[in-house]
Amino acid sequence: MNFSDLWDWLVDSWHFYRRHFFSLAAMVLPFAIPFALIQSSYLQQPEQSSPYRYWLYVGLGLLMQPIYQGAIILYMRAVFMQQRWSIAQCFQASLTIWPSLFLLIAMSFCLVMLGLSFFIFPGLVIASRLLVADIDCVMNKTPAIQAISNSWRQTESLKWPLLAGVVVVAGLTMVPVWGIHRFLLAHQAAELWLFINRVAGQLLEIFFLVFAYRVYSVIHSDKPSA
Repeated sequence: MNFSDLWDWLVDSWHFYRRHFFSLAAMVLPFAIPFALIQSSYLQQPEQSSPYRYWLYVGLGLLMQPIYQGAIILYMRAVFMQQRWSIAQCFQASLTIWPSLFLLIAMSFCLVMLGLSFFIFPGLVIASRLLVADIDCVMNKTPAIQAISNSWRQTESLKWPLLAGVVVVAGLTMVPVWGIHRFLLAHQAAELWLFINRVAGQLLEIFFLVFAYRVYSVIHSDKPSA
């Protein structure tokens, strides 16, 4: 596998993300909007900020993420298999695997944050090697630790293209949101614009999951089209 394939993965991911944006947004917005409101409330009261409140906020995000992330993965599987799954069905099925996916997301978060604390690069490497762990957990109901092990093993032959892919996707989805956020803060913009930017960031993060599914399909020799 060479770096030229990375462009195809990114293009395929973009096509799916664009074509199914409204369905994907419908699964994320019910969580992104209240979460952004909570974040706004937290940041508006700096005098009440504390490590406990911060980690409570992070924990709330980790509790919600498996619900919509599992639903999105199931939605993508249904599209690629040409099955008719409603968004409600995707959420219902997602709730049945919430415990395993929550544990996996929490473990992956800790590992990536630990890696980022060592001059960023190790965190990017870990993120690229755990890219398909969530997909494996949802698709095959794989336990969290086994999904992490599977992802690390399965991405070995793709590690450099995947690292480049993670850097590109992060650059396209996270860096602009962070940059706009800093710009809005520097110019003392209204909280509404900060809120909109946070919600937009949540919508852009879906692209990471779409890219991960595309990579999973490559690993399993199943080139989907949608």
